[in-house]
Amino acid sequence: MLSEVARASFLEIKQKHHELVSLYPLVNAVLSFDQEGIVYAGPGHETFFVCTKSGFSLWNAPKDAAFDRQFLEFLLQNRKIPEYIHLYMASCSFQHYLQTNWPKYKVRRRAQFRNYQKDVTCHYKHLLPTGYQIALIQELEFERLEGAFALDFGHRYWDTRDDFLNKAIGACVVTEQGEPVAICYSACVVDGIAEVDILVLSEHRGKRFGRIVSELYFNELVKRKLTAHWDTFIENSPSYILVQKFGVTLTQEYDLLSVFLK
Repeated sequence: MLSEVARASFLEIKQKHHELVSLYPLVNAVLSFDQEGIVYAGPGHETFFVCTKSGFSLWNAPKDAAFDRQFLEFLLQNRKIPEYIHLYMASCSFQHYLQTNWPKYKVRRRAQFRNYQKDVTCHYKHLLPTGYQIALIQELEFERLEGAFALDFGHRYWDTRDDFLNKAIGACVVTEQGEPVAICYSACVVDGIAEVDILVLSEHRGKRFGRIVSELYFNELVKRKLTAHWDTFIENSPSYILVQKFGVTLTQEYDLLSVFLK
């Protein structure tokens, strides 16, 4: 059904399915050689499966019960795929097949937004409380960032610590002592699109730091002529509501199918 694809063929798959692939920057980053991942395809690359290191995945195949059975068998037998994966916009037929044959899954609704703003804004200056400052991620020590957020910056999305420091774009809110308390940064940057990841430490929530750090991040993208891509669970009210404060464009809503493979 599917065979692992050599890197030399990644761009062929990207070009052939560009409209679909471009909806999911993390997948696009793998096919563009920007980040590590594994790619499988069928004859002629009509059917394909891309899996990122973080488990976010895209499977493109005909909606057919035979394909559903073969694909589940493929996932369960493959040792290179993470044990917990998240399939973008999985077909209803595959979801139904799992109901009967592999109940270790959940389906959650997500929304994608893109920010096409062209101007830098300064609202954050009036929101930042006394005792806190702003900083770009490159202005802070990597160990301090990792120690504060424990997000595995050099591996979860980016391939190495140096990749994160040299290629990621992001901003933080920090205390006067330089301790980071909120971060908004790019999980990947590909074809002019920068996917967002954001975290405010629990003990510092309720201070509008998510609003502040998001604006700083968007400003950095404007300076670089990049577009922000914000993909969030609809049930994640803080994220879902926050992003819509910036005049973003909703590009799609879809089901994310998360599957435990063990």
